[in-house]
Amino acid sequence: MSRRLRVSLPRPMLAALLVPAFALAACAPAHDEGFEEEPPAADVADADTGAGSAIETEAAASEPSAEGAIGTTPCDTEAVQAMIGQAGSDALFDKARQDAGARTHRVIRPGDAVTMDFREDRLNIDLDAEGRITGFRCG
Repeated sequence: MSRRLRVSLPRPMLAALLVPAFALAACAPAHDEGFEEEPPAADVADADTGAGSAIETEAAASEPSAEGAIGTTPCDTEAVQAMIGQAGSDALFDKARQDAGARTHRVIRPGDAVTMDFREDRLNIDLDAEGRITGFRCG
């Protein structure tokens, strides 16, 4: 035969334990079936890890856009790899943007904070502390 241990609590003590428990349960977030987490970036090129006073320029509205072309991307970094190591200048940045087929560009220096938005028609131009181009990324 089993014996039950019965503990009786005074009603005020019981209320003091149950009220906070119910209040915390009410604050718990409800499960949202419509919420989907964004998958992590596939590779380093997809993740914008830069930082700062990024300079972004718009291409002239009259320039043709590669967005409508089938099988092409709006930004091609392969076309500008030869510029790596050169001293950066506004003229060189514009030429890189045009050669890459991008509509816009931004220059990212060490320590600069940059936004995390991805724009496939934007060329990111990475510079070192001396102002030399260290790399190109689309986004």
